[in-house]
Order: sequence, then structure tokens, then C-alpha cells
Amino acid sequence: MSTGDVRIADLFEAIGDALTLPPGASPDDEVWRHTLLGHRARAVCAALDHVKATGDPIEAIDLLDLGVEAHPITYTPLPLPRTGGGR
Repeated sequence: MSTGDVRIADLFEAIGDALTLPPGASPDDEVWRHTLLGHRARAVCAALDHVKATGDPIEAIDLLDLGVEAHPITYTPLPLPRTGGGR
């Protein structure tokens, strides 16, 4: 795998992270989750447009990170289910 492939893989990982949001704990939280997902999707589109125009996935990741930081999770997420051999 070449260095460019690693950077593209990093961009894809950042996109997945940006768009993977935990479900909301209530119907109102779900509304806020969907609103946040819309903001995150626009940040992903901007990052993809950037890499398409410039060929630079590292700058695109930085742009995506700024978009995610501008729109943090502000709703109450459902607690993650426990996995493993807990008692």
C-alpha cells in the first residue's frame, strides 16, 4: 500500500467517525442527533470537495476535523450496551 493509499484510508476513517453518532436517549435527542448528522454530512461533503479539487487528503481531514469540532454531540446519547463477560 502506498502512502497516498494510507492517507485516503485515513480520510475514509475520519468520514466514518464523523458520521457514526450514537442514538439519542429520547425522541427529542433523536431530533438533535439528526440535525447534527446533517451538519456532519455537510462537513464530509466539504472535505470530499476539497480533496477532489486539491488532491490533498491530509488537508481534507483537517477540514473535516474542524467541521466536527464546530458541531459536537450536544444531545444525550443512549448508553452503550455492555459487552463481554461482565457479572
